[in-house]
Amino acid sequence: MNRRGRFVSLLMLSALWLTSSAHVGSTMVVQDGVAGPYGLRVLVRPPAVIPGLVDVVIRTTSSATRPSAVTVQPALWRYGTKGAPAPEAAPAVPGEPGTFQTQIWIMSSGSYAIHVAATGPAGSGTFIVPYTSAPTATLGMPDWLGWVLAALGAFLVFGLVSVIGAASREATLPAGLTPDGPRYRRARFASAMAFVMLAVMVTGGWKWWTAVEADYRDALLRPVRAEGTVSAGAERTLTLTVTDSSWRFAKPGEPLRGGQSTPLMPDHGKLMHLFLVEAGGAGAVAHLHPVRRDERTFTTPLTAVPAGTYWLFADVVHESGATRTIVDTVTVAAGESSPNADGDDAWSQLPPTVNKGAAALGDGATFAISLDKTPAVGSDVVITARLTNADGSPMPLAPWLGMAGHAMLLRTDGGVFMHLHPMGTSSMAAQERLVRREAGDTVMHGDSQPAAAIAGMHAMHGTGAASAAKGAGAGAGAGAGAAQGVVSFPVAIPSAGRYRIFVQVRRMSGVIETAALDLVVPE
Repeated sequence: MNRRGRFVSLLMLSALWLTSSAHVGSTMVVQDGVAGPYGLRVLVRPPAVIPGLVDVVIRTTSSATRPSAVTVQPALWRYGTKGAPAPEAAPAVPGEPGTFQTQIWIMSSGSYAIHVAATGPAGSGTFIVPYTSAPTATLGMPDWLGWVLAALGAFLVFGLVSVIGAASREATLPAGLTPDGPRYRRARFASAMAFVMLAVMVTGGWKWWTAVEADYRDALLRPVRAEGTVSAGAERTLTLTVTDSSWRFAKPGEPLRGGQSTPLMPDHGKLMHLFLVEAGGAGAVAHLHPVRRDERTFTTPLTAVPAGTYWLFADVVHESGATRTIVDTVTVAAGESSPNADGDDAWSQLPPTVNKGAAALGDGATFAISLDKTPAVGSDVVITARLTNADGSPMPLAPWLGMAGHAMLLRTDGGVFMHLHPMGTSSMAAQERLVRREAGDTVMHGDSQPAAAIAGMHAMHGTGAASAAKGAGAGAGAGAGAAQGVVSFPVAIPSAGRYRIFVQVRRMSGVIETAALDLVVPE
């Protein structure tokens, strides 16, 4: 909102208070899961401003069983469902069997657990969808409306000044008499004092409004500011230093203080997932896992990454369930480095593009990527990777970072980046943490998550164990499909443009394969 709009709004609010005494930046989520016997896909379309209405679409993914009723309940992580509004019924969508849709109010920024409960002939169940709420825009005021409100506000203020002057001049004047000079002087003095008081109130209110607006703009969804540097020489090391003022954490086990966030926690066993994509998306790509050196510094070697300019995207997860992305651009010089000892890093100097058919791998195996339908902005779509052996049989795949595979969605201008999993766009660690929070675990554990929690996450998302997640709502089929060489990633495209999809899977031999698919999403 421009200055005139703020002034007009404050003028109107001040006048109304005096006369009536009234006290007057993509966070889209797609997640597959199971609620009891029902397989569901939940699409969360957030509003641009907070507070606002969030659109929630629930589709049945299990062909054998469909729920007859679905409810949705948002719970802020600090309070859980005990401090949440009542569940909102999601009516069935006419003409789309097994699809339900509703809108829920999100009143503040922060980490939410969206509880999706389904009931029907086969039973009932609930699963949790992590959702990080953040405003992405401010709402402006049309110029014509600003001028209209300015005129009305001025009319009210000067009208009030006139009423005060008239009351001072004639309130105690007997009927039939004309005000004399002293009464006129007193009236002018009262009008002047009223005008000064109103001016002070409007000015103070304007400053307050400006401060509130500045705070709101600071809360707009934006990448975390950081600086990445790469050491030159034979042993190249990428150092990522977070410079953002919001990067302040409470210590594990201690309460939050002003401006602090909850501690970071591992996701897929890693505190940070860092992606390097050669600028423009057409070149090399790497999926790395830096080591934290101190609260603001992370480092990782750059094995086999060719020289060039790279876009850097680094994902972290807070114990509140909130996820954040660090963004930077780094220049990488030629050189080498020893890989991380854990063996979970992956890189490809030039991933094969599968736009016109499956890519042939070195041993005659093939790697194909496809979509289940034409992508449209704001609608869910499923990305499917299929790997086959040279004889045409499905290629067995090994779990990698507790999942059947990982994918990246990049808009080729760098404006959109999403890290995808077989369960969708949500973080598994965030989901599991919100489940534990609802069960009563309010302790902040930081890096040292309970062993039971980590085991539970692997059980939910490991090969062939999706059924273990019915109570917590893990990704159905996260590993079972991968055993047959097929891995799927549900996602919603947040905006129009040219995109590049990277899919990474691990063979039973330990080799991590990467392939890419290009697509154009129309307006």
